[in-house]
Amino acid sequence: MRWLAACLAILYAVAAAADERLEQARREGEVIWYTAMNVPDAEALKKPFLARYPFLALTVLRAPGEKVRTRILTEARAGRHAWDVVSFNLLDIDALNREGLLAPSSTAAIYVRQYVIGYNTRLVKPEQAPRSWEDLLTPQRRAKLAIDESDVEWYAAMLDYWGRDQALAYMRALARQQPQQRRGHQLLTRLLAAGDFPLALVHAAEIDKERQDGAPVDWVKTLDPVITSPSEAAIAAKAPHPAAARLFVDFLLSDEGQRAIASRGRVPANLAGAAPLKVHYVSARLAADFGRYEREFREILARTP
Repeated sequence: MRWLAACLAILYAVAAAADERLEQARREGEVIWYTAMNVPDAEALKKPFLARYPFLALTVLRAPGEKVRTRILTEARAGRHAWDVVSFNLLDIDALNREGLLAPSSTAAIYVRQYVIGYNTRLVKPEQAPRSWEDLLTPQRRAKLAIDESDVEWYAAMLDYWGRDQALAYMRALARQQPQQRRGHQLLTRLLAAGDFPLALVHAAEIDKERQDGAPVDWVKTLDPVITSPSEAAIAAKAPHPAAARLFVDFLLSDEGQRAIASRGRVPANLAGAAPLKVHYVSARLAADFGRYEREFREILARTP
Protein backbone atom coordinates (compact mmCIF):
# COMPACT_ATOMS: atom_id res chain seq x y z
CA MET A 1 0.00 0.00 0.00
CA ARG A 2 2.87 2.36 0.74
CA TRP A 3 4.22 1.69 -2.76
CA LEU A 4 0.81 2.48 -4.28
CA ALA A 5 0.51 5.67 -2.24
CA ALA A 6 3.99 6.77 -3.34
CA CYS A 7 3.15 6.13 -7.01
CA LEU A 8 -0.10 8.07 -6.72
CA ALA A 9 1.75 10.95 -5.09
CA ILE A 10 4.28 11.06 -7.92
CA LEU A 11 1.53 10.95 -10.55
CA TYR A 12 -0.33 13.73 -8.76
CA ALA A 13 2.82 15.88 -8.61
CA VAL A 14 3.53 15.32 -12.31
CA ALA A 15 -0.06 16.19 -13.25
CA ALA A 16 0.03 19.29 -11.06
CA ALA A 17 3.28 20.45 -12.65
CA ALA A 18 1.82 19.88 -16.14
CA ASP A 19 -1.30 21.85 -15.22
CA GLU A 20 0.82 24.71 -13.87
CA ARG A 21 2.91 24.82 -17.04
CA LEU A 22 -0.25 24.83 -19.14
CA GLU A 23 -1.62 27.74 -17.12
CA GLN A 24 1.68 29.61 -17.41
CA ALA A 25 1.68 29.04 -21.18
CA ARG A 26 -1.89 30.34 -21.32
CA ARG A 27 -0.75 33.52 -19.58
CA GLU A 28 2.21 33.88 -21.96
CA GLY A 29 -0.06 33.47 -24.96
CA GLU A 30 2.60 33.15 -27.67
CA VAL A 31 5.58 31.23 -29.03
CA ILE A 32 8.24 32.86 -31.26
CA TRP A 33 9.83 30.24 -33.52
CA TYR A 34 13.01 30.94 -35.53
CA THR A 35 13.55 28.21 -38.10
CA ALA A 36 15.31 27.22 -41.31
CA MET A 37 12.35 24.99 -42.23
CA ASN A 38 10.57 26.07 -45.41
CA VAL A 39 7.21 27.83 -45.09
CA PRO A 40 4.90 24.97 -46.24
CA ASP A 41 6.54 22.51 -43.82
CA ALA A 42 6.42 25.00 -40.95
CA GLU A 43 2.72 25.61 -41.68
CA ALA A 44 2.10 21.84 -41.58
CA LEU A 45 3.33 21.90 -37.97
CA LYS A 46 1.73 25.19 -37.00
CA LYS A 47 -1.82 24.13 -37.83
CA PRO A 48 -2.08 21.04 -35.55
CA PHE A 49 -0.13 22.78 -32.77
CA LEU A 50 -2.62 25.66 -32.68
CA ALA A 51 -5.50 23.18 -32.86
CA ARG A 52 -4.11 21.52 -29.73
CA TYR A 53 -3.41 24.84 -27.99
CA PRO A 54 -5.91 27.38 -29.40
CA PHE A 55 -5.05 29.89 -26.67
CA LEU A 56 -1.54 30.33 -28.11
CA ALA A 57 -0.22 32.25 -31.10
CA LEU A 58 2.75 30.84 -33.03
CA THR A 59 4.89 33.45 -34.77
CA VAL A 60 7.30 31.94 -37.32
CA LEU A 61 10.43 33.69 -38.56
CA ARG A 62 11.84 31.63 -41.43
CA ALA A 63 15.25 32.15 -43.06
CA PRO A 64 18.24 30.06 -44.24
CA GLY A 65 20.14 28.53 -41.33
CA GLU A 66 23.16 30.83 -41.44
CA LYS A 67 20.88 33.89 -41.41
CA VAL A 68 18.91 32.54 -38.45
CA ARG A 69 22.16 31.91 -36.57
CA THR A 70 23.53 35.36 -37.42
CA ARG A 71 20.30 37.06 -36.38
CA ILE A 72 20.23 35.29 -33.01
CA LEU A 73 23.88 36.11 -32.30
CA THR A 74 23.39 39.75 -33.34
CA GLU A 75 20.30 40.10 -31.15
CA ALA A 76 22.10 38.53 -28.19
CA ARG A 77 25.02 40.95 -28.49
CA ALA A 78 22.53 43.81 -28.48
CA GLY A 79 20.87 42.43 -25.34
CA ARG A 80 17.69 41.42 -27.16
CA HIS A 81 15.95 38.14 -26.39
CA ALA A 82 13.08 37.93 -28.86
CA TRP A 83 12.80 34.22 -29.66
CA ASP A 84 11.59 31.16 -27.78
CA VAL A 85 12.40 28.14 -29.97
CA VAL A 86 14.93 27.67 -32.76
CA SER A 87 15.20 24.74 -35.16
CA PHE A 88 17.91 24.09 -37.73
CA ASN A 89 20.95 21.89 -38.23
CA LEU A 90 23.12 20.36 -35.51
CA LEU A 91 26.18 22.57 -36.16
CA ASP A 92 24.19 25.79 -35.89
CA ILE A 93 22.49 24.55 -32.72
CA ASP A 94 25.87 23.71 -31.22
CA ALA A 95 27.24 27.15 -32.13
CA LEU A 96 24.40 28.76 -30.15
CA ASN A 97 24.89 26.36 -27.27
CA ARG A 98 28.58 27.28 -26.99
CA GLU A 99 27.51 30.92 -26.66
CA GLY A 100 25.26 29.99 -23.73
CA LEU A 101 22.09 30.92 -25.61
CA LEU A 102 20.18 27.64 -25.15
CA ALA A 103 18.28 26.42 -22.11
CA PRO A 104 19.93 23.36 -20.48
CA SER A 105 18.62 19.98 -21.66
CA SER A 106 16.18 21.60 -24.08
CA THR A 107 17.72 20.38 -27.34
CA ALA A 108 16.18 17.46 -29.24
CA ALA A 109 16.37 16.04 -32.78
CA ILE A 110 13.10 16.39 -34.68
CA TYR A 111 14.07 15.03 -38.12
CA VAL A 112 17.14 14.17 -40.19
CA ARG A 113 18.42 15.31 -43.56
CA GLN A 114 20.36 12.92 -45.80
CA TYR A 115 22.66 14.42 -48.44
CA VAL A 116 22.53 12.36 -51.62
CA ILE A 117 23.02 12.62 -55.39
CA GLY A 118 19.64 13.08 -57.01
CA TYR A 119 19.08 12.66 -60.73
CA ASN A 120 16.43 13.36 -63.35
CA THR A 121 15.39 9.99 -64.77
CA ARG A 122 14.51 11.51 -68.15
CA LEU A 123 18.02 12.89 -68.51
CA VAL A 124 19.93 10.09 -66.77
CA LYS A 125 18.86 6.47 -67.08
CA PRO A 126 19.07 4.55 -63.79
CA GLU A 127 21.84 2.30 -65.12
CA GLN A 128 23.83 5.43 -66.11
CA ALA A 129 23.42 7.22 -62.80
CA PRO A 130 26.46 7.76 -60.55
CA ARG A 131 27.00 5.04 -57.99
CA SER A 132 29.55 6.86 -55.84
CA TRP A 133 30.76 10.36 -55.03
CA GLU A 134 33.82 9.67 -57.17
CA ASP A 135 31.59 9.09 -60.21
CA LEU A 136 30.85 12.83 -60.21
CA LEU A 137 34.46 13.44 -61.29
CA THR A 138 34.24 11.65 -64.65
CA PRO A 139 34.49 13.80 -67.81
CA GLN A 140 30.87 13.20 -68.83
CA ARG A 141 29.65 14.72 -65.51
CA ARG A 142 31.35 18.07 -66.12
CA ALA A 143 28.92 20.97 -65.58
CA LYS A 144 26.09 18.47 -65.00
CA LEU A 145 25.81 18.80 -61.22
CA ALA A 146 24.07 21.48 -59.16
CA ILE A 147 24.75 22.10 -55.46
CA ASP A 148 23.45 24.38 -52.74
CA GLU A 149 25.79 27.33 -52.30
CA SER A 150 25.56 26.89 -48.51
CA ASP A 151 26.33 23.16 -48.17
CA VAL A 152 29.03 23.74 -45.58
CA GLU A 153 27.62 21.05 -43.30
CA TRP A 154 27.97 18.39 -46.01
CA TYR A 155 31.49 19.62 -46.79
CA ALA A 156 32.59 19.46 -43.14
CA ALA A 157 31.11 16.01 -42.60
CA MET A 158 32.80 14.65 -45.73
CA LEU A 159 36.16 15.88 -44.41
CA ASP A 160 35.37 14.23 -41.10
CA TYR A 161 34.54 10.88 -42.74
CA TRP A 162 37.23 10.66 -45.43
CA GLY A 163 40.00 12.53 -43.65
CA ARG A 164 41.14 16.03 -44.49
CA ASP A 165 43.69 15.29 -47.24
CA GLN A 166 41.53 12.88 -49.24
CA ALA A 167 38.41 15.02 -48.90
CA LEU A 168 40.14 18.28 -49.84
CA ALA A 169 41.58 16.65 -52.96
CA TYR A 170 38.07 15.46 -53.83
CA MET A 171 36.47 18.87 -53.26
CA ARG A 172 39.05 20.59 -55.47
CA ALA A 173 38.46 18.02 -58.19
CA LEU A 174 34.71 18.50 -57.84
CA ALA A 175 35.16 22.27 -58.20
CA ARG A 176 37.00 21.69 -61.49
CA GLN A 177 33.84 19.96 -62.71
CA GLN A 178 32.15 23.37 -62.59
CA PRO A 179 29.06 22.54 -60.54
CA GLN A 180 26.18 25.00 -60.83
CA GLN A 181 25.03 26.66 -57.62
CA ARG A 182 21.57 27.51 -56.37
CA ARG A 183 20.19 28.64 -53.02
CA GLY A 184 18.14 26.05 -51.12
CA HIS A 185 17.66 22.30 -51.47
CA GLN A 186 13.96 22.62 -52.14
CA LEU A 187 14.70 24.85 -55.12
CA LEU A 188 17.39 22.43 -56.31
CA THR A 189 14.92 19.56 -56.16
CA ARG A 190 12.26 21.45 -58.11
CA LEU A 191 14.75 22.49 -60.79
CA LEU A 192 16.10 18.95 -60.99
CA ALA A 193 12.56 17.65 -61.54
CA ALA A 194 12.02 20.31 -64.21
CA GLY A 195 15.15 19.17 -66.07
CA ASP A 196 17.27 22.30 -65.53
CA PHE A 197 20.20 19.97 -64.79
CA PRO A 198 20.58 16.18 -64.68
CA LEU A 199 22.23 15.82 -61.24
CA ALA A 200 22.06 17.64 -57.91
CA LEU A 201 23.29 17.34 -54.33
CA VAL A 202 19.95 17.23 -52.53
CA HIS A 203 18.09 15.82 -49.54
CA ALA A 204 16.79 12.29 -50.05
CA ALA A 205 13.39 12.93 -48.45
CA GLU A 206 12.63 15.81 -50.82
CA ILE A 207 13.42 13.62 -53.82
CA ASP A 208 11.18 10.87 -52.42
CA LYS A 209 8.30 13.30 -52.05
CA GLU A 210 8.71 14.65 -55.60
CA ARG A 211 8.86 11.11 -56.97
CA GLN A 212 5.70 10.15 -55.09
CA ASP A 213 4.02 13.17 -56.68
CA GLY A 214 4.99 11.89 -60.13
CA ALA A 215 8.20 13.82 -60.81
CA PRO A 216 10.91 12.03 -62.89
CA VAL A 217 13.54 11.94 -60.12
CA ASP A 218 15.39 9.41 -58.00
CA TRP A 219 18.50 9.32 -55.82
CA VAL A 220 21.61 7.18 -55.48
CA LYS A 221 21.46 4.69 -52.61
CA THR A 222 24.98 3.24 -52.97
CA LEU A 223 26.89 6.30 -51.72
CA ASP A 224 29.61 5.89 -49.12
CA PRO A 225 28.88 7.88 -47.06
CA VAL A 226 25.35 9.24 -46.94
CA ILE A 227 25.93 12.31 -44.79
CA THR A 228 23.07 12.42 -42.31
CA SER A 229 22.35 15.50 -40.24
CA PRO A 230 19.85 15.84 -37.41
CA SER A 231 17.74 18.97 -37.47
CA GLU A 232 17.25 19.96 -33.85
CA ALA A 233 14.94 22.20 -31.88
CA ALA A 234 16.00 24.06 -28.75
CA ILE A 235 14.56 26.57 -26.32
CA ALA A 236 16.26 29.91 -25.69
CA ALA A 237 18.04 30.34 -22.39
CA LYS A 238 16.16 33.63 -21.98
CA ALA A 239 12.96 32.71 -23.77
CA PRO A 240 10.25 35.36 -23.31
CA HIS A 241 7.63 32.58 -23.26
CA PRO A 242 9.36 29.55 -21.67
CA ALA A 243 6.28 27.48 -20.78
CA ALA A 244 4.71 27.93 -24.20
CA ALA A 245 8.09 27.12 -25.77
CA ARG A 246 8.21 23.84 -23.85
CA LEU A 247 4.74 22.94 -25.10
CA PHE A 248 5.86 23.56 -28.68
CA VAL A 249 9.03 21.46 -28.42
CA ASP A 250 7.06 18.66 -26.74
CA PHE A 251 4.58 18.84 -29.62
CA LEU A 252 7.39 18.54 -32.21
CA LEU A 253 8.55 15.35 -30.47
CA SER A 254 5.06 13.90 -30.02
CA ASP A 255 3.55 11.27 -32.31
CA GLU A 256 1.32 13.95 -33.84
CA GLY A 257 4.25 16.29 -34.46
CA GLN A 258 6.39 13.53 -35.94
CA ARG A 259 3.53 12.48 -38.22
CA ALA A 260 3.16 16.08 -39.41
CA ILE A 261 6.88 16.17 -40.17
CA ALA A 262 6.64 12.87 -42.07
CA SER A 263 3.63 14.17 -44.04
CA ARG A 264 5.92 16.74 -45.65
CA GLY A 265 8.32 14.08 -46.91
CA ARG A 266 10.90 14.57 -44.16
CA VAL A 267 12.46 11.73 -42.16
CA PRO A 268 11.27 12.02 -38.53
CA ALA A 269 13.90 11.56 -35.86
CA ASN A 270 12.08 8.49 -34.55
CA LEU A 271 12.64 6.77 -37.93
CA ALA A 272 16.28 7.81 -38.43
CA GLY A 273 18.58 4.99 -39.46
CA ALA A 274 15.76 2.74 -40.71
CA ALA A 275 17.06 2.60 -44.30
CA PRO A 276 20.01 0.27 -45.14
CA LEU A 277 22.44 3.04 -46.10
CA LYS A 278 26.10 3.73 -45.34
CA VAL A 279 25.21 6.56 -42.99
CA HIS A 280 27.66 8.99 -41.43
CA TYR A 281 26.13 11.36 -38.89
CA VAL A 282 27.29 14.95 -38.67
CA SER A 283 29.25 15.37 -35.43
CA ALA A 284 28.64 18.29 -33.07
CA ARG A 285 32.41 18.67 -32.59
CA LEU A 286 32.64 20.06 -36.13
CA ALA A 287 30.87 23.20 -34.94
CA ALA A 288 34.03 24.49 -33.24
CA ASP A 289 35.66 24.92 -36.68
CA PHE A 290 32.53 25.92 -38.58
CA GLY A 291 33.98 29.29 -39.59
CA ARG A 292 37.00 27.62 -41.18
CA TYR A 293 34.84 25.07 -43.02
CA GLU A 294 32.65 27.88 -44.31
CA ARG A 295 35.64 29.84 -45.65
CA GLU A 296 37.13 26.73 -47.25
CA PHE A 297 33.86 25.75 -48.87
CA ARG A 298 33.48 29.18 -50.43
CA GLU A 299 37.13 29.32 -51.54
CA ILE A 300 37.03 25.89 -53.16
CA LEU A 301 33.50 25.67 -54.47
CA ALA A 302 32.65 29.36 -54.93
CA ARG A 303 30.47 30.26 -57.88
CA THR A 304 32.62 30.86 -60.94
CA PRO A 305 31.76 33.63 -63.42
